[in-house]
Amino acid sequence: MELPKDISDYLRKFAPELGDRILQRFPPLQSVEDPSSPLLEQLLRKPFPAQKLAIMGTVKQWNEDRPGAVIAECGTGKTLISLGVAHVHSEGNPFAALAMVPPQLVGKWAREAFRTLPRVRVFLVDGLRTQTTSTCHTGINEVRLRNGKIIREGLHTSLTDLRLRKGYRTARNRWDSFCNAPALFIVGRDRGKLSYFWRHAFTTAKSGRYQGSVTNPDSGAPVYSSDQTERLLRADFKKAKLSEIIGGKNGDAPNNSRRSVYSALWQADETRIRRFGPVDFIGRYMRSFFDYAIADEVHELKGDTAQGNALGTLASPVAWLIGIPWHDATAIGNLLGTRMVLNEFVAFAQLGQIKATLDPRSFTIATFALCGFANFSSIGIQIGGIGALAPERRSDLAKFGIRAMLAGTMANLLSAAIVGILS
Repeated sequence: MELPKDISDYLRKFAPELGDRILQRFPPLQSVEDPSSPLLEQLLRKPFPAQKLAIMGTVKQWNEDRPGAVIAECGTGKTLISLGVAHVHSEGNPFAALAMVPPQLVGKWAREAFRTLPRVRVFLVDGLRTQTTSTCHTGINEVRLRNGKIIREGLHTSLTDLRLRKGYRTARNRWDSFCNAPALFIVGRDRGKLSYFWRHAFTTAKSGRYQGSVTNPDSGAPVYSSDQTERLLRADFKKAKLSEIIGGKNGDAPNNSRRSVYSALWQADETRIRRFGPVDFIGRYMRSFFDYAIADEVHELKGDTAQGNALGTLASPVAWLIGIPWHDATAIGNLLGTRMVLNEFVAFAQLGQIKATLDPRSFTIATFALCGFANFSSIGIQIGGIGALAPERRSDLAKFGIRAMLAGTMANLLSAAIVGILS
């Protein structure tokens, strides 16, 4: 038999056998022939056959173990699947579910809940407790769907009140006494992780050669700008959290260096009221209150993407080859994977967030390695843009799209490697 020439040829020849092997080793929890629960017919929005498979498979997973994951592309109805799983698993009985979602999707989740679950009550977790001096939304607020818009109307309470029994056996028994319907509590990721107030942590030298200068409490030395060209003043410490790396090279001797240490120039402000993250509060004091916990776009909770993280592991040796020290190779490789899966803007934003933890040389090389337009979305832009000029060549553009992306990536890496040699 002729050997495959490349991975595409290999997949074309052995796709049926590979599929059979995968199904034998990882049998599906729910197959097409398996019956679906009649409770799915109670949903206000009827799921498609593929969504029914996902719902029933996740229900079976929950029956065997506590965690479960639904992994699918955008627009496949993951919200509908999540709500359908809770409805079927609870056997149509009232339940309390907590959904932690990206802030821009809070309203979308509320609307889809009303349009999917019968008799559902939806609550937004706007904060830990009710504040009388604030003009913003705080506490827990019930919402309704009016003319396609989500408005705050109905019950207004707080997490600190919900955790109280007040004469009942448990706090959950008290809740069930006045809410005999499915309840969905939605918390945005930005509010869910909201924690203590903070303040800047720096000192002002009162004597010595640095008198009057802003200094780092850990080193006693002045704090410089990121490019090490000028000292920071008190006015430079505004609303942003600042930090610096202390240590590193010491003197002109090549082997005379100190271990680099991350030094935060901010700390918790003990003079102000302590804010408690709502999700942290629930985890500590309301462990038995909710029946289900849903995390939407869970990869964003970690600060990266699952696809980018996977490619980052593969790209770590590439980062090392262009001059990145091995202790930074995994982080930079993750950014290279993120740039290829998403785009360079997301990768640069994440690079800025981890700048303080990177070696300055690694940061410099990474800025060149990430500065490029070679990603999967650029293939579609290339086909759509150039294909409009030459419609008869679109098949050729599609054929060479991946190669063009890889060539662009190699050009970026070559530039970064030259910087690594010169730096």
